[in-house]
Amino acid sequence: MRNLLGKAWLLVVGLVFASGWVAGQQRATTERTVVHAVAWTAKQDATPGGLEEFKQATESLVGSMPGLRRVWVGKLRQPLIIGDLKRNYGLILEFDDLATREAYSSHPNRVPWAAVWEKVRLPGSTNFDVIGE
Repeated sequence: MRNLLGKAWLLVVGLVFASGWVAGQQRATTERTVVHAVAWTAKQDATPGGLEEFKQATESLVGSMPGLRRVWVGKLRQPLIIGDLKRNYGLILEFDDLATREAYSSHPNRVPWAAVWEKVRLPGSTNFDVIGE
């Protein structure tokens, strides 16, 4: 009886380990989504309240814009310097695929969101897309 309990315990531990290992392997795969990255410059008179309003407006896009999965808004760890330009904030938008990324540019919900963004940023930004493979 004791030997049977030991084997059962070993089986349970083995199953827990194996399922954890499988879950870890799944998380380690490359995402096949599209990430739109934007480096931008905040206006000198941008207030913490204005930046928070932009953050909330950006968060509200998820669920109101088809294919938009996640968003990040924040200050860059260190400024991105490109020639005479100094970008100090970042915006990341993750989309299901390239089609939903492209649809974002002309989506009607983008207009009021962009108006909130314009209150806190200088015109222009440095953008790129990463297409997961």
